[in-house]
Amino acid sequence: MSLAPPPPRLPPLAHLATLVAVVQRGGYAAAAQSQGVTAGAVRVKMRALEAALGVALFHPGAQGVTPTPEAEALAEGLVPALARLARALAPLGSDPPLGALAPFEAALRHGGFTAAAGALGVSPGAVAQQVRRVEDWSGRALFDRHSRGVTPTPEAAAVLPALGDALQGFAPLMATLGAAPVRIAALPAVAQLWLAPRLPALRAALGVSVSVTALERPPEAKRAPYDLAVFFAETGGAVLEPDALVPVCAPALAARLRTAADLAGVPILTDAVWSGDWRAWAGVATPGRPAPRGVAHSLYALAVDEAVAGAGVLMGHSALLRRHLAAGTLVAPLMPAVPSPRALRLFRLRPLVRDSAAARVAAWLQTA
Repeated sequence: MSLAPPPPRLPPLAHLATLVAVVQRGGYAAAAQSQGVTAGAVRVKMRALEAALGVALFHPGAQGVTPTPEAEALAEGLVPALARLARALAPLGSDPPLGALAPFEAALRHGGFTAAAGALGVSPGAVAQQVRRVEDWSGRALFDRHSRGVTPTPEAAAVLPALGDALQGFAPLMATLGAAPVRIAALPAVAQLWLAPRLPALRAALGVSVSVTALERPPEAKRAPYDLAVFFAETGGAVLEPDALVPVCAPALAARLRTAADLAGVPILTDAVWSGDWRAWAGVATPGRPAPRGVAHSLYALAVDEAVAGAGVLMGHSALLRRHLAAGTLVAPLMPAVPSPRALRLFRLRPLVRDSAAARVAAWLQTA
C-alpha cells in the first residue's frame, strides 16, 4: 500500500467541534446542551484547546463568555473542514467519533496498529482501542485480524485518500492563529518613547507580530480588544520601570544652567497631559518658589524632540527618557530627580494562556 502524507499534529478534533458549538450557540451552557454534556466539561475542553493552540479563545463576561476574534475566525474555517471530514467518512456512516479518527487514519496509512502507534507515540493497544470505536460506530469490521497482524478491509482502505485530505485541511486553520498579532494598548508617549524602540528586538527574539494602539486612558479590561496595556499607575500590574521627574535639555543648553534659578532665563517646555510635572518637581527642588511655566505641547514625544533640538528645558520622565540620557542626546543638569508615585506598569487585560504569544511578549517586556 502506498503511504499518503501524514496529517499534521492537531488538537483533538472533538475539541474543535465543541469550539464551533460554543461560538455558534453563544456560550458553554448552550453548547453543552447540544452535545449532551455538562457546561463544565465544555469549559475543560476549551481551556485545553487554548493551551494547545496558545491563544485565548474566549473572554469572560457578566453573561457568560464572548469569543475572541481568533475563535470566531477559527470556527468559521472549521465548519467547512468538519463537513469535509464527514463527507470523507460518509461511506462508513454519519456523525463519526472525532476523537478516534486520527489513530484510525494512521492505522490505515501504515497498514497496521504497531506502525501507527510508533508514528503517533502511543501504544498499539491504544490505537486498537480507537479503531474499535470507529468499527463500533460504522457497524462493521474495518481491519482483518490475522496471525501476522491486521490489514485494512477494502472498504476501509477506500476512505483513506479522502480522510487524509480532510485531516490535512485543518493545518492551515491552525497556522492562522500564530499570525494573530499581540495587541498592546499604551499611552501615546509610552508607545512612542518606550515601546517603539523595543519592538524590533522583541520581534526578532520572539518572532511574533505586535500591534500597538495609542490611548490616553487605560482600556476596560473586560471589554477591550487588547491583550496587554502599558501605562503609568501607582498600583496594579507588573512594574516595568520606576519613574522620576528631572529637568532635561540638550547638552548645549545645559551649559547655561547651574542652579534652578537659571531656569528663568531659558525656554520651558511642558506637556499638556502632564501639566503638573514642573509644579511637582519644584515643590521638592525649590520649595516656596513658583514653578517654571512655558510652552505646552499636546504630545510628550513632540516636546522631547524639541528638547533634543535645543528648544528648551523639558520636565523629563526618567522611565521614558533613559535611552536619550544614556546616549547623551539629553542631559539632566539640575537635581534632584524626584521619584514619582506612578511607575510604568504592564497590565494583562485578560488571563493569558501559558506559552501563548501574548504571554511570551509580556515576559519579554518585563526583562527588556
